[in-house]
Amino acid sequence: MNGKDIEIHVKGGFSERKGIKHFSDIVQVNSLNERTRNKLYSVISESFDELYVDYDGGLKDEFVEYLYKELFSKTERDIPKWGNGYDYEEVFNTVYTIIIQYDYTDIFTFIEGIIKFLDIADKATYNRYNYKNEYIKAISNVFKKENVNYRIINEKITDIVDEQQISSIEETLNNPHKEVSRHYSKAIEQLYSLKDFDNSIKESISSVEAMCQILTKNSKATLGDALKLLKDKIHPAMKSAFEKLYGYTSDANGIRHANGLGEGDSTFEEAKYMLISCSAFVNYLKENFEEEK
Repeated sequence: MNGKDIEIHVKGGFSERKGIKHFSDIVQVNSLNERTRNKLYSVISESFDELYVDYDGGLKDEFVEYLYKELFSKTERDIPKWGNGYDYEEVFNTVYTIIIQYDYTDIFTFIEGIIKFLDIADKATYNRYNYKNEYIKAISNVFKKENVNYRIINEKITDIVDEQQISSIEETLNNPHKEVSRHYSKAIEQLYSLKDFDNSIKESISSVEAMCQILTKNSKATLGDALKLLKDKIHPAMKSAFEKLYGYTSDANGIRHANGLGEGDSTFEEAKYMLISCSAFVNYLKENFEEEK
């Protein structure tokens, strides 16, 4: 934790308002912070507490046996005992160590392993308790609230922004033109920290327009100006994609019109799509047309 015993973190706080330099400054990509790890441990512990117990331990004992035999590659002899039963407290000391100290990839493998057990538990109890879905929902909520770049899809943990897209995002954040990077930085903060999807979309678009203004030397340049700039110089399929992007911002259902994308009911998925699309557009404009200007 960089020599700090306690990590101080407030959504939208001073450290975030100062602006970000990297996607990983605000989104957890290849690591998990202590706050997130603690929340994940709480979900796992609470899911265990909810398991059905009968006179011989029931699902709690089966869970512990599954951990040691399947996930830890140990034997039943290795399970901590308390009297004639298992020592749950000691077992969860081990679970806590895994969640707090292990690499994020090991933690995700562990989380997926528990999904498999809870599927078995649901079948054993004739789906009376909905263990698996409640667990997935709780883990997913942690991922969303703590800006973890992963979601659970078809019971597998999958990244929602891949490495190539992250590389494009980083390039836009490091754009030498301050107005471009400033708008784009705000788009990321709005999307992930403030969960303001409408304004995230608007800031993404603003980063593109800022790049257009620089290229055209016109402070009022829009995406329409950029399309004129690109005329006959790019592949038709790419131009079509840009035209659709422009359509989001200018037609009757566009970002600047009531009840359209970016006006009150935008989703995370829409804002993320615009974040990635606008990044690709900004980088393309800079790489292919800045020298000409």
